[in-house]
Amino acid sequence: MRITNSLLFNTSIRNYRSATEKLYNINQQIDSKLKIQNSYENTSVYVDAMRLSNEVDTLDQSKQSSSKAKTFADNTDSALSSFTSSLDQFKSKLVQASSTSNSTTSLQALANDLQGIKDNLVSLANTSVNGQFLFSGSALSQKPIANDGTYRGNSENLTAVIGSGVQLPYNITGQSLFLGKDSDYNRVVSTNVSMYNQSKLHPDIMTTNSQNTASSQVYLQESDTIRDLVGDTNNSATDDGKAVFYLSGRKSDGTTFSNVLSLDTSSKVSDLLQSIGNSYGNTASNKVVDVSMNARGQIEVKDLKSGSQLLDMNIFGAIDRNALPGETGNAKQIMNVDNLLTQPNVDIIAFNKSNYETTASSPDLTMRSVSVTTGTFAIDFPMQNKTDSSMTSTTLLSSVFPSDVDHLDFGATSFSTSGKTVQDLMTAVETEYGLAAGSVTVSNGRMLVNDPTNTFNTVIQPKNASNVLAHGDSIPDAMNYARRGFEKDGSTLSSNISQVIKSTSDFATSSTKLVDVAGVNSLNGKQIVLNFTDKNGVQRTGTLNLDISNTTFSVDLDGNGVATSDPTNPAYNPLSPNETFSIYNGSGDPLNLNTTADNMTYQQLNDLISMATSGNLPKQGVSTAAQTAINNAIAFGVAGDAANLAAQTTIAKTGISTETAGYIQKAIDAGIIRDNPASSPAEVTKATSDYNNAIGNANLAEYNFALSTAKNSVDVNLDSQGKIVIKDKTSSASKIDFTMYDASATDFTGVGSSALTFMANNSVTISNPSIDMFKQLDEMIAAVRTGTFRMDSTSDDPRNIGIQNALTQLDHIADHVTKAQTKIGALTNALTDANTRSEMLSVNVKAVQNSVIGVDTAEAYLEFQSINTAYQAMLSTMSKINSMSLLDYM
Repeated sequence: MRITNSLLFNTSIRNYRSATEKLYNINQQIDSKLKIQNSYENTSVYVDAMRLSNEVDTLDQSKQSSSKAKTFADNTDSALSSFTSSLDQFKSKLVQASSTSNSTTSLQALANDLQGIKDNLVSLANTSVNGQFLFSGSALSQKPIANDGTYRGNSENLTAVIGSGVQLPYNITGQSLFLGKDSDYNRVVSTNVSMYNQSKLHPDIMTTNSQNTASSQVYLQESDTIRDLVGDTNNSATDDGKAVFYLSGRKSDGTTFSNVLSLDTSSKVSDLLQSIGNSYGNTASNKVVDVSMNARGQIEVKDLKSGSQLLDMNIFGAIDRNALPGETGNAKQIMNVDNLLTQPNVDIIAFNKSNYETTASSPDLTMRSVSVTTGTFAIDFPMQNKTDSSMTSTTLLSSVFPSDVDHLDFGATSFSTSGKTVQDLMTAVETEYGLAAGSVTVSNGRMLVNDPTNTFNTVIQPKNASNVLAHGDSIPDAMNYARRGFEKDGSTLSSNISQVIKSTSDFATSSTKLVDVAGVNSLNGKQIVLNFTDKNGVQRTGTLNLDISNTTFSVDLDGNGVATSDPTNPAYNPLSPNETFSIYNGSGDPLNLNTTADNMTYQQLNDLISMATSGNLPKQGVSTAAQTAINNAIAFGVAGDAANLAAQTTIAKTGISTETAGYIQKAIDAGIIRDNPASSPAEVTKATSDYNNAIGNANLAEYNFALSTAKNSVDVNLDSQGKIVIKDKTSSASKIDFTMYDASATDFTGVGSSALTFMANNSVTISNPSIDMFKQLDEMIAAVRTGTFRMDSTSDDPRNIGIQNALTQLDHIADHVTKAQTKIGALTNALTDANTRSEMLSVNVKAVQNSVIGVDTAEAYLEFQSINTAYQAMLSTMSKINSMSLLDYM
């Protein structure tokens, strides 16, 4: 082989470049400590290196995230520790206040101390660190507790990334802390009227040997008889009729019921309690509720299903004093319980008392005198001011009686109620029956007559201006379970009944369907009555008609006493405003806008309340008159009669919004194409669809227009406890009054019952799985300030649970906070573990990563020396070869 200069040169250059490249690579490895510098050098090493690098970044992020989250959780834990200490202080003060030896001054001082502790709790609830509130959920910039004690945050958890695709919550939301639910607690409700043993209270009337027996107030016990509970008008225990007890409410499973219990007066109170338990579903082998009578003669019902908050109860008694022995007489009125008020010899036995607004009775009511004790008589039932509490001597009769009562007839007196007070009536009674001045007084809302002759007897008939028996006084508080007015505080009205979902026992939200709360399987055919005064002071009565095909709302707008938009109804007035309109679901489908009974939601109900109380009830987009005009316009359009087409179109668009008028125009245009004989089948099909869509959208547009207008002035929503709240945006002292109830409220036939209850004189909740922390603390402070040691129906706030029950509720709140602290402690530990694990894994992954792409420096340096030696040898050889000439071969 011939070795030419060219071959020698090229070989030298190739070896030079190869050696130089090896030296460069090994130098780069030594300098960067990496095996490769670019992905193309070794794709396998590069892919593994990138994967491990990503894992290291993820672990570093996890360490940073868990570290920050742990700091947040530590701050939360510290705040909860302070919370627990403050609650302990609160309990200590509350225990001090529970002593009956405290003077009024001492109680006021303790109440002030409690208020200070509660204010500190609010401050702790609003703790912020680095500008972030700890208990506002994910709304970190939102102050969680407002000045009025309401929660303004949300229920969303903050989460920390502790691994690839793994997140861990690290906060306690105010929703769960201040308004949370504990599934290991039971709901307990109690009547608030303390029942006394009537035989011991009135021995002069009820016992045979009463001369040496003094009257004494002894609380009723389970071993006492029904006669001891309902009382008697004589000392014979053998001539009494049966006592009837009207029991209604909601069972543990959410179903509602209305039962009538009839018991002989010789039966024991324990028999009544057992009957109550049976009504809730107790059997010989299975108890779902525990029914007992506490030491103050109040009936308590405990739901034995932990975590359930559905149980509710109302009970009152009735006894016909003239009934035959063993018979119920007129005390049993199952078709309409209000009919009890028309029976002159029926006495009502109260178990529950409230200060809630009540409604006027529907039947005529003749008031009468009944014997209370020897020489003392009561006139009718305890009466109540319609808008507030029990009447006093200064109460105007106009606030006790409905507006149609013009005068009262008794004896030879016809007494005008106009401008008169209760004192004026009592004076008139004294004059008519020759009683001494001051013989007629008022106590706890009841007129009492002192007659030493023990012969007093009167019948007072309420009459209207036509001298016809009119509506009587307001329904006695004890009888009126669900027909109650919402509580008003300035511009806000609120209900007292939480709407609770049957299947989960959680509070309803705006998206919850009514049927999911209702005590029946279907609301089809149910009617909800709305009695209201709107923000302008206009009084209305309406009915929500829940129907399987089309739910509607009917309201009397023209004052004729009938709410109808049906031309076939004799009361229909074509000139009156539309009085019945559909409730739309807003689904966007014009052909399926009507809401069925079981699909109606609380949002739709709230929208209806907003429209009603704001005075912005929707007009029907396509009324009967408008539909006639549309049909006429189409006919004239097909006939080519432009003048009449325009005239009928104008009539069809009269009195509606611009948007609705646009849909009506589309309906007329489509109708003309549809009915035109020259239109093709395809055109007719499309025009028919367009017509139907336009008519549907016209109705929806008018409904939405009324709704958007209404919401500008009245806002209605469900609060965190599932209670309806009405807010009048136009006035600080709203004119709005509102009552809403099931039309079956008076039905005790066993067939119908109130499926839904919104405001009620129900038994008082003394224990519940859910808490409303700051509201409950306020009620505890009020109990101390007023000296309410136990639940007392005769106090200014008959539904305040009292200090004794407050201690039990406070223990629940403290336990709830402890559980929250335990939870955040567990989360803190988990975050610490996650941080430690991320640190350890990061070290391990980095070690693996180094083994994959890292360079052994010593080995690389040895390789560098080897390559460099070879390189130098190559250079030397090349130098010698290249330096040879022809002379070297001569």
